[in-house]
Amino acid sequence: MRAVLQAVQPYELHGVRYYQFQYVGEDGRPQQARLSHDMTYADPQPGDAVEIHAILGIVDRVTRVEAP
Repeated sequence: MRAVLQAVQPYELHGVRYYQFQYVGEDGRPQQARLSHDMTYADPQPGDAVEIHAILGIVDRVTRVEAP
């Protein structure tokens, strides 16, 4: 699903960097996901256009969508 990041909050847990993302998908509903640093791209920022990859409704990867 395509989405736009609304907020990005990095945090550490047991020495591992995680991110809490708040995003708005194509359906206009605000959603959130928490992922470790290895499941997303470097330096995510609010306003980034992203692709949210999920399996059975659980987000397992976020990738940046490059402008055409």
